[in-house]
Amino acid sequence: MKFRLFLLSILVVGLLAACGSDDQASNEETTEDDATAEEGEADVVTTASLVNDADAFVNAVSENGTWIIATLGDVTIEEDVVVAGEFHDKGDEANDIYRKIAPYTQDEDHNITESFTITVPKLTVQSENLKLQGGTLAGDVYVEANGFTLDASATIDGNLYFASEDVQATAVIDGTVTGANEVAAAEGEADVVTTASLVNDADAFVNAVSENGTWIIATLGDVTIKEDVVVAGEFHDKGDEANDIYRKIAPYTQDEDRNITESFTITVPKLTVQSENLKLQGGTLAGDVYVEANGFTLDASATIDGNLYFADADVEATAVIDGEVTGTTEVQ
Repeated sequence: MKFRLFLLSILVVGLLAACGSDDQASNEETTEDDATAEEGEADVVTTASLVNDADAFVNAVSENGTWIIATLGDVTIEEDVVVAGEFHDKGDEANDIYRKIAPYTQDEDHNITESFTITVPKLTVQSENLKLQGGTLAGDVYVEANGFTLDASATIDGNLYFASEDVQATAVIDGTVTGANEVAAAEGEADVVTTASLVNDADAFVNAVSENGTWIIATLGDVTIKEDVVVAGEFHDKGDEANDIYRKIAPYTQDEDRNITESFTITVPKLTVQSENLKLQGGTLAGDVYVEANGFTLDASATIDGNLYFADADVEATAVIDGEVTGTTEVQ
């Protein structure tokens, strides 16, 4: 048993030495007290999670997980993931609140030797003082907790959204963000917030527009649905019932100034609109649209590549059609 623990200690220390905060790592490196060094190594062994698959990663970042999560290679997670719970540096409650995702290996001098990619549709950060270091997070990151850090050695290959300006103000972003980097719930038209659905396939889109879905549905690329789809249910702006009834389909990405950077196409035989005050903005709906609810809006930035039909003249009278309809627009 002692021999197995010894081997585990060597493995973890080789991968994760000095995985705590930079100041603490520096202190450990310069000390000549062997007992102190051994104690730091023991903390890493007993409190770290080494993961190499999706389930292990999801468990490790949960509120029942560990203060540090290190991957042994690339990891792909199909569902959205939440980083939850309060943790402390080295797993010791006497230390500062701190958590770290470390998709990399390093040598004995703490130089990164190999970096890995964690692919996930959406990572929501609810743990305070979370640091992403030494690899790539391929997907969108939603930060709801203070103290988020993107190390200079790390990349978010996607968008980075903050729940508020106060949360954003506490963040340190030294790494690369390939997409938007902004406050999601800013005043005005915030296109993606924590109550949104980001979809990249047919099933996800169908679920998102259902009565059990979300107030806003944003696509990550072109989506093709083979069957007819119904947009159903009553939703409110920003997902807050105190706000007006409102729903939005947003097949596009945008920059920090809310300029559309890329538009996508949703292809579907027939889209029936039963949700009141639905807005289609910033992309193309390739198929016929049947509007049965009041307040439908086709934004000037959007196109219906097909026909647009209204259930009756009263429904048509409440609609705002600023975008292009390539086919017929009429009451049917």
